Amino acid sequence: MTEHLNHPVASTGVAQERFDPSLRDLLSILWQRRGVVALTFVVVLIALLSGIANWQGDYRSVTEIGLSSNVEIAERQMPAAFNSDRRIVTAQEIETAIAEIKGQETLSTALSVLRGEGVSLTDTPISSDLETDGISHLRNALEATRVGNAAVIEVLFTASQPETAQKALMAVVESYLWQREDRQKAAIRRQLEEAEAQFQSAQTELDGLEGDLTSLQNSAGILDPDENARMLDRIYALDEQAEKLGQEVVSLRLARQSRNDAANIDDLLAIDDVASHPMVRQISAQFETTKQEFVRLDQRYGPKHPTMQGKQQELDDLHSQLAAVASNIAGQMDIALAGAEEKLRLITAQRDRWQERMTLRNTSVQGQAALVRSVAMARANVQELGQQVQALRREMAAFQGDASILRAPTLPAATEFPVKRDLAVLAIMMALFAAVVAALLRHYFDQSIDDNFDPQTTLGIPLFARIPERSQANKIASTAAHDEAAGHLAVLMRIMVQGRDVANQRHKDGQVIAVGSALSGDGKSHIVHALAEKLAGLGASVMVIDADLHDPAPPNRARYDGEMTADLTDVMSGIVDLEAALARAETGEGYRYLGARMPVPGNIATGMIDGQLPDLIKHLRTRFDHVIVDTPPILSVADGVIALGLADVRLFALRCGHSKRRDITQALSQLRAANLVPEGIVLNGAKPRAAYGKPQTAMATEEPTS
Repeated sequence: MTEHLNHPVASTGVAQERFDPSLRDLLSILWQRRGVVALTFVVVLIALLSGIANWQGDYRSVTEIGLSSNVEIAERQMPAAFNSDRRIVTAQEIETAIAEIKGQETLSTALSVLRGEGVSLTDTPISSDLETDGISHLRNALEATRVGNAAVIEVLFTASQPETAQKALMAVVESYLWQREDRQKAAIRRQLEEAEAQFQSAQTELDGLEGDLTSLQNSAGILDPDENARMLDRIYALDEQAEKLGQEVVSLRLARQSRNDAANIDDLLAIDDVASHPMVRQISAQFETTKQEFVRLDQRYGPKHPTMQGKQQELDDLHSQLAAVASNIAGQMDIALAGAEEKLRLITAQRDRWQERMTLRNTSVQGQAALVRSVAMARANVQELGQQVQALRREMAAFQGDASILRAPTLPAATEFPVKRDLAVLAIMMALFAAVVAALLRHYFDQSIDDNFDPQTTLGIPLFARIPERSQANKIASTAAHDEAAGHLAVLMRIMVQGRDVANQRHKDGQVIAVGSALSGDGKSHIVHALAEKLAGLGASVMVIDADLHDPAPPNRARYDGEMTADLTDVMSGIVDLEAALARAETGEGYRYLGARMPVPGNIATGMIDGQLPDLIKHLRTRFDHVIVDTPPILSVADGVIALGLADVRLFALRCGHSKRRDITQALSQLRAANLVPEGIVLNGAKPRAAYGKPQTAMATEEPTS
């Protein structure tokens, strides 16, 4: 897209062209930059080989440890986990063994062995003050893994010397096996000590039981076998009497408690023993009969009648007599309770004596049998413990651990990957890669022109102007430098017009200036509108034609898209009259602009440029002092060459950091093929250079210039 820096979108910058060479282009670039490739390859290769020369490879020694399914040892270590005669080594046990190999105790023992043999794991000898560092070095260089699903552990040790790797691995493995066997032997010794202690205790207990049995047999007399039955009958009879007396005592105690708690005659009569007494029942019956008669007579005579008073006196006498009899009977309950308790005590004591006699007899009868059984059990226990002690002693004498070395630590013959040969190959590949990258970078940066680009020396075309970019950081100074550069270019165009008029005084037509570029993004449209603004400021009538119909870039997109603006395609097609279009072509910047409102397809745009643009420019140059043509990119379409051929002055726009040398060369070659040579180069995006060798002040840039 043709960019215009006054456009709102143009200030964000233009995307850089992607550098994507093909394989053929890559080979061509490498051959073209073969000096850089060779120099980079040699320097990088020498640097890498210098480092490889000091490379010290690591040697790795390997050994294998096998774990057997020793049931006896497993039962001592985990008695509750394995009870079968055949046991499988679990993954948890193998992981525990690997952790023990790399444990602090094993590595400390191995380090002591290596120190005694004078083996150094590093360049400096191992010191006792650096035991922690030595153990850390051992642990870092040691590797232990399980071999498949087998009960085999592969242990590896890496060191800078093969002998050191073998000796260190041997010390670690032997230390682990020795400690493992020592722990297992310690378990057997503990069991042997416990078994011997139990054997001595059982032997002492057997001796005591045999002595008791002898004493009991000597002291035992003649015992009647039927005496037990008679004693049991007597005890059962006494138990029955004691039970009945106990119930009677409980009843008497409850009655006494109720009597003590009684507050009146009614409470005493509530006691069963008192209420059931014959005299109490007789008096109670008389009292109830008299009470009923009193109630019947009371309904007839009333309380004041002599008969009622006599009955009342009779009721009171019966009530007093009932209270006296009930109290007397309740008092006799203490005597009955004391007698019942005494009987119960006598019967209980008699029963206890019979039970003691029976207990003594049973002890005499059963003691002998119990002692005989205890002696037999003690003898069996002593015999079993004696056999266990003998078995543990035999096992201790012929002990064999459950771990063994299946393969002795190997003496490594070669270092592990990478060896020096592998590193050398890697160094060559890295050097080749660095050489290719250096060549591509050199080619890429050499293709883009910079601020020091000299078109006169490189292209044979003079430099007309250096247009700096407007910086947001220092807007005032950059704007002043930009306007100054655009003003210089405008003055140069005016000088070229004056020179032409002196040579040909009859040539009164306006000057046609065409600005072209190799590709889009070089700031061509920006130069066109900046030049038009400065020429208009010098008092000339200026017309700008945007001949890039494929991608037009008006100076003010929002204003140009209005219905009242002119369109170049309408003028070329004859839809709109040129005079009417010029009347609406004012831009507000002192010059007129005529361009396409929207992109035109390629074939139609080329036909319009080739057919109608020459006549349009011929007519416009008679109306305006300067006709500036914004041409399409030369390498994009052929319209740019056609438009440049219609101009009096041809300017070729370049942009620092964007334009590529190969694109510039190719575009100029196409122009030379059409017998067209640009009169000057306009370098866009250059760094601003201060006038008179010193920067302008903000005050000076703000003052208008004449």
